[in-house]
Amino acid sequence: MKRSSTVFLVIALLAALTACSPKNDNAANDESGQAEAKQIKLKFYAQYSGENIQVYDAAKAAMKEKMPEVDVEFEVAAQDDDQKIKTYAAAGSLPDIFNASSGLIEVLKNSGNLMELDQVVKENQIEDLLNDITKKTLRNKDGHIYAVPEVGQWSAVIYYNKELFQKNNIKVPGNYTEFLQAVNAFHSTGITPLSLFAKEKWPGVQLYDMAVVGSEPEGIKRLDNGEGDFSDEAYQGASQKISELVKAGMLSKNAFTMTWDDALAQFTSGNSAMILNGAWAMNDFYKQMGDKFGILYTPLTDEDKIADHKWNVSGGGASGGFAVSKNSNNKEVAAKYAALFSLEYGKQRVYLLGDPNPVQIDNPEPKNGFSPIQKQYKEDAVNFKTMTVFPWGLENPKFKTSLEDNVQKLLNGQSVDGFTNDMNKALENARK
Repeated sequence: MKRSSTVFLVIALLAALTACSPKNDNAANDESGQAEAKQIKLKFYAQYSGENIQVYDAAKAAMKEKMPEVDVEFEVAAQDDDQKIKTYAAAGSLPDIFNASSGLIEVLKNSGNLMELDQVVKENQIEDLLNDITKKTLRNKDGHIYAVPEVGQWSAVIYYNKELFQKNNIKVPGNYTEFLQAVNAFHSTGITPLSLFAKEKWPGVQLYDMAVVGSEPEGIKRLDNGEGDFSDEAYQGASQKISELVKAGMLSKNAFTMTWDDALAQFTSGNSAMILNGAWAMNDFYKQMGDKFGILYTPLTDEDKIADHKWNVSGGGASGGFAVSKNSNNKEVAAKYAALFSLEYGKQRVYLLGDPNPVQIDNPEPKNGFSPIQKQYKEDAVNFKTMTVFPWGLENPKFKTSLEDNVQKLLNGQSVDGFTNDMNKALENARK
């Protein structure tokens, strides 16, 4: 009996030791590790700044309901004309998801860095949810989908300070002649006629495009598509107008060191009468100025052409959105996340910001309603006949770079002949 008791005691002790052994601790750790492994982290390069932060955060929260296994880490995109993202691509270290314009898409698809999203768009029936304008920009010219648009097609706009125009008894320009008169009048008072954040090169190109659309509805996009050159009447006329406005004192002396924040502060403080940007900036102005500003679409068009070209606007017209790296370690998950996130982002822009330019058919009501300027834009946008492109949507990188550099020279006082000759040579080289 004593021997039996001893044997049972030994067996019990061994069982207890086995239950507490390191081997079982490792098994528990393995189970925990497997649970953690199911969580996927994606790097997301985005315009995560200003009023967009709340939109990204809300979209991310909504995506947790749809894809709870995914978490994203936002990296704030540099305002550098896509130089940083191109550097990432060259180094083989693209983020999993990133915002890509049509111009960047052309560069990255040709270098084998972009994932096609055709299948994920089809599987999730995303195209059925988009409005007609957005559908037109969904596919690349090669027929494939590389990004799902997250915002609508904005126009380029010249904003003007209503109070400054009224106070100085200057007519709000409805055509080029009146625009030149306004520039001369404000310059004589010491007020900067037009704020241009020319530290970035695209605003100058957009201003040039706005001078073209009054004669050529396709604007600079026509040249990017391989048609015409800068000796054509529409482009010669635009060059002449920009040159004349520069000589009249349109820009401030520090325009080429001015950032968007600098230009915004100059305009909202009443130190400049007008400012150029996309229509997306109307919220920035409304928060600081209320109803004290207005918007102009084609003020650089000749008076005798206004009737025909009033709604041929500059801007918009380019595909783009959230794209996915072909070399992502989780590219299938990233593709689905990017496509669905685009829809959530679009909804949140409408709800939180009152975006009057949505990408989808069905949208929520804005949290705080539409501001008067948003209502106006929404009504105006229905009348747009054609849109050109923003510079980041230009698809020929050689042409884009040359145009940006040479427009800067034109804004600095280069002669029209010099600009035309330089751009025609650059255009010939870009088309080889």
